[in-house]
Amino acid sequence: MSEDAALLQVTRTSCGGRLELVLSGELDNDTLPRAQDEVSAAEAEAPAVLVLDLAALEYVDSCGVRLVLLAQGAADDENRRLAVRLGHGQTRRMFDMLGITDRLEVLDREEPSS
Repeated sequence: MSEDAALLQVTRTSCGGRLELVLSGELDNDTLPRAQDEVSAAEAEAPAVLVLDLAALEYVDSCGVRLVLLAQGAADDENRRLAVRLGHGQTRRMFDMLGITDRLEVLDREEPSS
């Protein structure tokens, strides 16, 4: 595993038609390829709902925002749902600051995504 890959951990769970990716660590230009690979693999399975949980990220930059927006576009194109968990820290502040939180289906940490 490369040093950059160690900076981003991705946990994947699947239940019924829902697939959830929990990203933790850092999401930036260096770790973006791994995140993109994980999201692409999840999208290839065409789940009814794809949840991107970014609440555990310690750092996220505009690459993470772009990743979510591209995943939202893919979900819209294929009539699937994309939901995100942003938490209440730096990740949520970035999405709020950019004014895109209202364009996404945002789940609270404890909220099920059924």
